[in-house]
Amino acid sequence: MSTDFEWAIRQALALRLSHNVDMMDCLIAASAHRLALPLFTRNLKHFQPMLGRLAHKPY
Repeated sequence: MSTDFEWAIRQALALRLSHNVDMMDCLIAASAHRLALPLFTRNLKHFQPMLGRLAHKPY
């Protein structure tokens, strides 16, 4: 079983060039992904490729 950090590294390597995702975004998304909880952010450009339907705009 992979840890949140390992998941975040895989996401950063896969999405850093195409979506300009940085490591901090990946670490935040890792917790939401593991817990399957929605993440409310104004930065859908970075979080939607990683989380899909779990990423929501707060308003």
